[in-house]
Amino acid sequence: MNNLYVGEDPVVISHALLSAVVLEQSPKGEAETIVEREPVRFNDVKELSLSYKRILRIDNMWEFTALTKLQLDNNIIESIQNLFYMPNLKWLDLSFNRIEKIENLDQLVNLEDLSLFSNNISVLENMDKQQKLQVLSIGNNCIEKLDNVLYLRALESLGSLGLAGNPCAEDPEYKTYVGAFLRNLTYLDYRLVREEWRAEGLKKHSYIIEEMELLEHRDEFEKEKKEKQSEQEERFREAFVEGLSGGQLFDQLFEDDKDGEHLSNLQGADEIRETLMDEFLAEKDALLGDIANAIDFAEETGINDETEESIDKAIQIYSEHCQKLWSQLMGSEVVLNDGLEEVIQEFGRNLTDMVSSMLEATQVLFAQLRDLEAGFTEQITELALHVLEKVIRNDEDVELPLETAELFTDKEVVMSLVAGSHDAHMQAIDGREDTMTSRLKTWLQSTIANMLKLPSTRREEEERNRSRVIEINHFLDKQRDELDDFDVPRVQVLEDDI
Repeated sequence: MNNLYVGEDPVVISHALLSAVVLEQSPKGEAETIVEREPVRFNDVKELSLSYKRILRIDNMWEFTALTKLQLDNNIIESIQNLFYMPNLKWLDLSFNRIEKIENLDQLVNLEDLSLFSNNISVLENMDKQQKLQVLSIGNNCIEKLDNVLYLRALESLGSLGLAGNPCAEDPEYKTYVGAFLRNLTYLDYRLVREEWRAEGLKKHSYIIEEMELLEHRDEFEKEKKEKQSEQEERFREAFVEGLSGGQLFDQLFEDDKDGEHLSNLQGADEIRETLMDEFLAEKDALLGDIANAIDFAEETGINDETEESIDKAIQIYSEHCQKLWSQLMGSEVVLNDGLEEVIQEFGRNLTDMVSSMLEATQVLFAQLRDLEAGFTEQITELALHVLEKVIRNDEDVELPLETAELFTDKEVVMSLVAGSHDAHMQAIDGREDTMTSRLKTWLQSTIANMLKLPSTRREEEERNRSRVIEINHFLDKQRDELDDFDVPRVQVLEDDI
């Protein structure tokens, strides 16, 4: 600790302290009620102030999960920590403490207002997750370099920034620099950012800003690309075909192929391998296309229940069709209950057909991959034997690494290399097919079993339907009673009017 504690001893955040503070800050008239239902319900508290408590460490606040506003200003806190269980926090005040580093804020993704005024911070960092941050007060700290503000460009919602009191704020270009590089900023040190500041800064730093924007656009593009790839991989995983996108399966063939490493040194082996890769990818793309069609088929044949919407529409015209509505509701219930099992069975048949088609396509794919591997092995064998003959004849045009050349002295050794490489490739193909087929069959069995095994589910559906019908029936009865009690004014016809 760099600072000496003067006066009272540091305070630890304890349950007793938190209870006392919550009771003290509760609205008048509620404190007694809270005491009666001890212990205090910390998880209901939305706002909490722990200012001027000589707190040294943020701790023991894990129950305050609903907190949206937290004041910890004017204490002796030396580090930001233990706030990760407050994801709803929008307003955090850590001003007038002894914090030296911005850290441990990743979970506070909803933070809108952050005050770190008057601390010992020297670098702006670790706020990437605070994309909703609108106000940042970090004046009276130790930030010396003006280019620290460049980090804040990633915070697109930031509209107000307080930096006054830092060494960097004494720079003659302070206002123009901040105005130019933080284009979304509206207020600097609680004053409106003037357009002339921004224009002057843009004029002076235009080249740097343009280059920076290009890099930011590239980074954003790469980020979106990775997100799309991640979504696609997740979709493939759910469809049991993960590892088939791109050249992943092809690369897997050669990962553990020690024998193949020597064979790859043969002149011409690279061309054979590239041909195999192209054919692998073509077959893989065909399978993924079939899977996409199967997914579309599944979405088209899904169960779609619009009964609730029909009922709600019928209720709106109850005044003329009350009895008709009741008959429709009862009829809908009968149809739904009688047809539920048939619908489930039909869905199961559709699902089984879809999986069978996918398994057939999978078998065809992997059979073709085995054929391609066999062709590849045949070509590699011919190439290896040809090189062996040259080595035996001591041809000078044979160039091989020493370790590989030592193996090319005997035909049996060479054939053993080829066989070992082929076995490694076939093992990778067989293993991937077995895993994919097994997972797909298990998923199908589990899905159909879950649909058929629970008559209780159908009973719950029946009870829900009946409950809904009874509820609407009570509503209709109420409307009928009100209509029966409603007196229609009648016009009295006088004899003089006849």
